[in-house]
Amino acid sequence: MALTPVEYSPRFVKTYRKKPAEMQAAIKKAVTQLRTDCRHPSLRARKMQGHPDVWEARVTDGDRLTFHWDEDTIYCRKHCNHSVLQHP
Repeated sequence: MALTPVEYSPRFVKTYRKKPAEMQAAIKKAVTQLRTDCRHPSLRARKMQGHPDVWEARVTDGDRLTFHWDEDTIYCRKHCNHSVLQHP
């Protein structure tokens, strides 16, 4: 099975580098799961209200990442706690 290509916004990369190792691992696991099966139940991926082309997925119980599709590529926008839901 081929993995879906993924790109990262500069903001995503910048904040990722500042996260502790265990959070980086959780983010990496979530992105890998998105690439292989974006409908996996652990991600709880869904479209965001008020942002028609932006989706959110669960990283941990309290952390999310936002992304959108650019043709056949996943573009990771932002990741953080629930505040990501206000400003994707």
